Amino acid sequence: MMKNDGTRLIALCSAIYFTSYLTRKAYEASILAICDDTGLARTAAGLAGTATVAVYGGGQFFTGWLADRVNPGKIVLAALLLTSACNAALPVAAGSVAALVAVNALNGFAQAMFWPPLVKIFAGNLTAERYKVAVFAVNVAANAAIVAVFALVAGCIRFAGWRLSFWTVAAVALAMAAVWRVCGSRLQPDAPGCARQQSAAVHDARRRPAALAAAGLLPVALAIVCMGVMRDGIEAWAPSIVNDVFGLGASGSTLSVALLPAFAVASMSAARWLRTVLGDEIKVALVLFALGLACAAALLATGGGPLAAGLPLLAILSAAMHGANLMLVCELPGRFAKSGRVGTISGILNSGVYVGAALSIYGFAALRDHFAGWRPVFALWMATIAAGIVLLALALRAVRRGRP
Repeated sequence: MMKNDGTRLIALCSAIYFTSYLTRKAYEASILAICDDTGLARTAAGLAGTATVAVYGGGQFFTGWLADRVNPGKIVLAALLLTSACNAALPVAAGSVAALVAVNALNGFAQAMFWPPLVKIFAGNLTAERYKVAVFAVNVAANAAIVAVFALVAGCIRFAGWRLSFWTVAAVALAMAAVWRVCGSRLQPDAPGCARQQSAAVHDARRRPAALAAAGLLPVALAIVCMGVMRDGIEAWAPSIVNDVFGLGASGSTLSVALLPAFAVASMSAARWLRTVLGDEIKVALVLFALGLACAAALLATGGGPLAAGLPLLAILSAAMHGANLMLVCELPGRFAKSGRVGTISGILNSGVYVGAALSIYGFAALRDHFAGWRPVFALWMATIAAGIVLLALALRAVRRGRP
């Protein structure tokens, strides 16, 4: 394992995950500009985005299984090289809907090769407490990448055109592949001493993974689908919502949405604190879903409201879903570290996020176009979050019944 109690490992993997989000979110941040520049319909642009997340979600069943069986560092290196190539090719592919869908689908598979291997590396090289620090750190890095990519795209739109943003993130991924090739080779895929370093409190928190898998994992996975509908759907279409409702233009709308990640980091910090209070990831997710439901209801009631109210509501709703994601997708798989299935479980749960994202990226655009406005989408948000609350309540009840 890397020295300094995993600090260098966490920093390196955070840089990798930062890069993965740059190369994944560049398309979402550019959708509005691409449509304006090429005349591409929003539903067609949404279909290409759906291809990314659909392949990403489905691919994690395979990459999660693979990460438990081969050196996960090699999978990460392949992901960096493939996503670099896809982003470099996208500006050319934008001239054809079929080519755009194909390139985005291939990038989706590249993105599927990041998260399960990184979780496997963390579980094999870090203690349980450091694992929680690591998954929080990489999620902060992901949100920093969202700020960076929205700012990058906004700047490129204003001064050089949206195509430059894709070539820039492709270059970053290629450089990161070189760094990982050198530094990542020092990692041990599985450090046997880590399991012996688990604290008593963490052992107690993980003593029932079998009950969770048998009774509570299915409703959790379905709730994660609902969370993915909200989290990624909002991120994908927030610039369009802001543009349509408040009329800020492509560059202004894209830049204004960079506010969302700051709220997301605050939500994840609050989620970690709530976990210490409530003692359970599912309970924390329930609280955050309830907060999201209140925000969605306010957006529906006001039709988005004035910018000073509507944008913060949008940001808080998105942030609540990020906090739930930290609990359900990032921390919950840690319960399975001792079973040797952390990569597989992580892949299964994270794939649910992108099943939901695939539905929302196309579905939100289609619903908005059909009804010529965003209010029906806000109503769908309320229904989706309410379904997630019911599913999490069922999961919590099932796990309680399954306790020895």
